[in-house]
Amino acid sequence: MRAHLENYYETAIPISYGSTEVFETGRWSFQKPFTRFKVAPCQEACPAGIDIPQFLFFVNEGMMEEALLTILRENPLPGVCGRVCFHPCEADCNRAQYDESVSIQALERYASDLVPNGLSIKTRVDPSSKRVAIVGAGPAGLSCAYFLSLLGHRVTIFEATREPGGVMRWGIPEYRLPKSILKREIQRILTLPIEIKTGVMVGRDIPFEELEGYDATFLSPGAGINISLAIRGDDLPGVLMGGEFLRRINSDKRISVGKETIVIGGGNTAIDVARSVLRLGSKIVVVYRRTRDEMPALPDEIFEAEEEGVQFEFLAQPVEISLAHRKRLAIKFQKMKLKGLDQKGRRRAVPLKGDFFILKADQLIVAIGEKADLSWVPKNYIRKGFIDFHPSPKVYAGGDAIDQPHTIVNAIASGKRAAISMDLFFQGESNEDLTSRIGVGSKGSISLESYLFWKEKGQWPEPKEVVSYPLINTLYFSQSRRVQIRRRPLEKRIRSFLEVNPGLKPNQARFSASRCFSCGTCNYCYNCYFFCPEGAVTLDPDRRVRNVDFQHCKGCGTCVKACPRNVIEMRMDL
Repeated sequence: MRAHLENYYETAIPISYGSTEVFETGRWSFQKPFTRFKVAPCQEACPAGIDIPQFLFFVNEGMMEEALLTILRENPLPGVCGRVCFHPCEADCNRAQYDESVSIQALERYASDLVPNGLSIKTRVDPSSKRVAIVGAGPAGLSCAYFLSLLGHRVTIFEATREPGGVMRWGIPEYRLPKSILKREIQRILTLPIEIKTGVMVGRDIPFEELEGYDATFLSPGAGINISLAIRGDDLPGVLMGGEFLRRINSDKRISVGKETIVIGGGNTAIDVARSVLRLGSKIVVVYRRTRDEMPALPDEIFEAEEEGVQFEFLAQPVEISLAHRKRLAIKFQKMKLKGLDQKGRRRAVPLKGDFFILKADQLIVAIGEKADLSWVPKNYIRKGFIDFHPSPKVYAGGDAIDQPHTIVNAIASGKRAAISMDLFFQGESNEDLTSRIGVGSKGSISLESYLFWKEKGQWPEPKEVVSYPLINTLYFSQSRRVQIRRRPLEKRIRSFLEVNPGLKPNQARFSASRCFSCGTCNYCYNCYFFCPEGAVTLDPDRRVRNVDFQHCKGCGTCVKACPRNVIEMRMDL
């Protein structure tokens, strides 16, 4: 043990014992330590650009309002994303290379659920505010309206259905996203100066030309048209569309299902349909033309579906549907194999010649994708089946109507990008290269906080370096397992639409947040204060300030070595 401790101190805590062999002192007075916050990989991976280490610091400190406000600066729907986001942040978490990633998504949900509705959001007062029309009140439209309001502009949303929310309201079952949570999230957004007109479809109830009277327009109609199989028999009674099926469930309409159901598809819609039908009392088989590894659905959703009793048939594609005895359906499938890659880099499914089989069921539900209805959109705005992000000087688009990953968090990010682009347009500024100006790393997400810095200071903030795993001094951390997500007992889950995951308990949340490396962000661990041989460092966590007395600092670099999070760097003392 003594040898282990000696090695630990020599490597991790460069304390002086009166010899320059222990820590470097050769750069005295030429370089000084400066605090430089950087970007954590989890934040770079988040399409919404949330400052994840910052909000986790607040959760760990029990400062829940501050934690939620940190999230709301970049993402208006934390209660939604805390439940249904595909959480790329966790895949890029540096801690995953040490033991296991931090439970970031669960902590986002925890912060959102714990803070009461009365949390106030500050908006800017813009004397030159503009009027903006938004088509669609899904995640992209609500996000764009939210950020435009924060920037001081007046917004009117036109929503075709009777309630806002888009796919969140009509396409995600209650067991994943309770409607009470969604309603609370939307109410918080609509407390801002936003007007919403529901039951109004652009192109049907009002002409598209009417939108030209606004200073700018954002188009986010969502993907409301189900893609059919386009095979013989796909119009038979008993063949249903996945999106329409979920819409009926979320409309609280009475639905009856047969004893056996087949679902075609491998995405989240297919899994949502399968688990919903299971709860209605039917036996389920999901058929997908590739393998389990290629399924685009969230891995946790697939696991839970299997746990609940959903069966899967892989490497099969329907080629014909016909009527069987007693109005049942007989679906003919062709066996497939994987060979090579397609244009998107996914493994290509190709038919096995002459290899067929038949499955019978009471109904077949097709969930192979959705697309947006763009029949009302000017043709010159459309390219390859999508609206361009910026098809004309006053028009922007987002969500599933543009060519980007069809996820809720990507839709939110597109709404934010459009809102900031419009604000620049209103000021006569170029909205090009936003990622290089206010990007969070290099993966495409942008920061409203960085944009507000430009509005206040008149200069773009300096780009921040991304802290990779080798730059973290892991000797200051002890290994631990991430908290396992709780799930309701199986027998209760499959008999109701109650939320499957009850969320983190307070002690679990604090522990989970404490596991964060806080990469590139000072969390006031006091290492630099304790190990400074000259006592030149002072810290004030309340005001979140770290000061160095440069008159007494010798530039030895001890604080740099003692910082576990790569926040301090030596610079020339000019």
